[in-house]
Amino acid sequence: MKKLVVTGALFFICGCASRLYLPAAPNVQKARQADPGITLEQLQAARKLYAIKCSSCHNLHLPREFTSAQWPGILDKMQPKAKITDEQKKLLLAYLTSE
Repeated sequence: MKKLVVTGALFFICGCASRLYLPAAPNVQKARQADPGITLEQLQAARKLYAIKCSSCHNLHLPREFTSAQWPGILDKMQPKAKITDEQKKLLLAYLTSE
């Protein structure tokens, strides 16, 4: 039974994550407006982090569901609940606002 629950949770996470955009070069360019040193690999890692950390408590929101001005406040509120570091929050913000 435990194996079934874990498998179901992984399927749910992967299913939701598949709707998230995959970062590409144009997203890096947009993210570099706020963080000049960000890389494609970091945006891709942020996507995975978002899928894992945020879906553990609630359904994922697509990045475009909120504006670039709204995401910082949302992440400030969620940071303690998700137990993410300031650096992880910075990466998540770059991902969520670069679509």
